[in-house]
Amino acid sequence: MKYNIINNLPIDYEFSAKSKKELKLYEYWFIENKEYRIQELSKAVNSTGKFENWCADFSPSSLDDLGIWLEENIKVIKIPDNEYKDIRLKVPHYIKLNDWDLSIESRSLLVDVGIYIGEVFIHTYPMLRWEQNLSKRRGDNNFGHMVIKMQIDFNPIWLMYILGLKLADHEEDGSCLSNLFKVWRCYYFKKYTPKNMGEVPNCELMK
Repeated sequence: MKYNIINNLPIDYEFSAKSKKELKLYEYWFIENKEYRIQELSKAVNSTGKFENWCADFSPSSLDDLGIWLEENIKVIKIPDNEYKDIRLKVPHYIKLNDWDLSIESRSLLVDVGIYIGEVFIHTYPMLRWEQNLSKRRGDNNFGHMVIKMQIDFNPIWLMYILGLKLADHEEDGSCLSNLFKVWRCYYFKKYTPKNMGEVPNCELMK
């Protein structure tokens, strides 16, 4: 079954340059399309050999195999030499600059995985919900994004883009989604769990 990439965004992800009216269009798109995007993600995973039995059941354990699948399916495209040289001239020599970028399909999959991991949190901790960050600080990386409010805003789509780059560069592995969940679960407990309500998760990964 063919995976359908995201091709109906009302605006691009340069949110800092968008008006609030334009950003609201993205919020409406997100709400209307998130279930469909998870279906497309599930279809993509299930069509890949050993992952045919993976189930998008929104359990934290589902992130184990999903992370392994993602590591195996991130694709990159080479930046044309002339474009790379132009970019390289503008970037200090001591900063690493890859001569590749994530493929369009990989970018779409990372958005879908971001939506899914957000839904895993919401299904695990029902008091959480999606909301759009419309803070006045346009320099904030979360501005305009759909986030989940915790001790700090959890922006899984942006975080998945960063993880996607690291997976492609072999700086992360298939455990990245499970680790991401463990880290942000600690932020959840720090905000919502009073000290007298018992044991909280091991938060060593936050150190």
